[in-house]
Amino acid sequence: MASLDSDTPTAPSAEAHGGDPLYETVARRLLAQIDVGALRPGDRVPSVRELSRKTGYSITTALKAYEHLEALGAIESRPRSGYFVRLEPARAQALPQTLEIPPGPASLISADVISSVLETVSRPGLVPLAHASPAPELLPVAQLHHLTRRLLREDPDTAAGYLMPPGHAGLRQQIARRLAGHRCEVSPDDIVITTGSLEAINLCLRLLCCAGDTILMESPTYSGLLQVAEEMRLRVVELPNHPQHGIDPDDLRRAIRRHRVAAALFVQNFNNPTGSLLPEEAKRDIVQTLNGHGVPLIEDDIYGELGYACGRATPLKAYDEADMVLHCSSLSKTLSPGLRVGWVASHRWRRELIRHKFTLSTATNSLSQMIAGAFLESSAYDRHLRTLRATLARSVARFSEAVLRHFPPQTAVSRPQGGFVLWIELPRNVDGLELFQRAARERISVNPGVIFSANGSYQNYLRINCALPWSAEIEQAIATLGRIASWQARRA
Repeated sequence: MASLDSDTPTAPSAEAHGGDPLYETVARRLLAQIDVGALRPGDRVPSVRELSRKTGYSITTALKAYEHLEALGAIESRPRSGYFVRLEPARAQALPQTLEIPPGPASLISADVISSVLETVSRPGLVPLAHASPAPELLPVAQLHHLTRRLLREDPDTAAGYLMPPGHAGLRQQIARRLAGHRCEVSPDDIVITTGSLEAINLCLRLLCCAGDTILMESPTYSGLLQVAEEMRLRVVELPNHPQHGIDPDDLRRAIRRHRVAAALFVQNFNNPTGSLLPEEAKRDIVQTLNGHGVPLIEDDIYGELGYACGRATPLKAYDEADMVLHCSSLSKTLSPGLRVGWVASHRWRRELIRHKFTLSTATNSLSQMIAGAFLESSAYDRHLRTLRATLARSVARFSEAVLRHFPPQTAVSRPQGGFVLWIELPRNVDGLELFQRAARERISVNPGVIFSANGSYQNYLRINCALPWSAEIEQAIATLGRIASWQARRA
């Protein structure tokens, strides 16, 4: 395709048609010009019609490219003036700090704290900023409803019975097809369907580890994974997790030298809670290091489909030459959390995983598997993902701006590259757990940062869910959180 500065239109290439959507191709070229300084903050970018003429793409494609860049915070629209490079891009804000982690195994945070948080955030009537779950308005609910009715009409017997492990053949074929498109050599026979991603991770840990074993995890990380480790009485060695580029391969090598490691459990594609994305070279380095030491890697890739600019992030499994990566994911963040459909992909441990799945829960809901398989087989899933990614990018940007507007000046906010949560560092004298408790009394649910670390760090941090339609209630909730945080900062 010709340069965007060229006056010569160029017809859309087959590569653009066969790969990413056309508007993402156009958006990446403009973003590259912004990154190298060819387009500077405050510059006016070409009009929609001008961009269409210069690139040879339709006006609709040009408009979608600008909407995508606006969602990423790279440009902004001005009434009757057009689109401009943002004067204060979202990526200029301060990032939360990466904390130093003690080198030894951590004493896992009290289950009483986790139980208290779960009980509080599950109360009805609270503004739902705690649960990392997309609102129904963001999901293809009507399509799923029609599909469910059709499947029940066409195949009621299968829906009513067991689909024994490894699970629905058509669903496993679709999962393998999607993974193959991202360089993962996985057969449908290597996939075991589970009841969500957390069950898949449970299966892997119970297969690979015994009580007292040491596992590696990043910090911060999803609190549910820490609870699994606690229930299994595992020793957790934490690796610092940078809020943009994840864990450092050198930290991994040092940990392996110091400890006898049974397994590693990482969430490195749009980590929860930071939204970080491990660079490709670091992914290769980490997998090769673990392979070289014979350490299995459990990959939680539940947010991997939700990249704003990159689309589907490359799984760690793509760099697995020794068949030591157990790839776990689900459709809970992209299609429907209520379906409870997840999976684990591993050729080496396939037979053991099938056996563990059967003894743990017998089988995953048959109708859910049928629905998931049929939806993934259609083109509707990719269309939905493209819409969802753009919606989430806009939502995260809007939530971030509101937090920076309402919270104390020393607040730092993550800049997720995918997913839909924000990781917020508050001033040092603000207690996140107390803020969580006071917010609940105001009928607002949030997650205190302390539950995302095995050693009780991040006491002045919060995580909030942004996968919600913006409303006056949401705005007021964030303003209330900011007021509580400001009061705590002044009090101290």
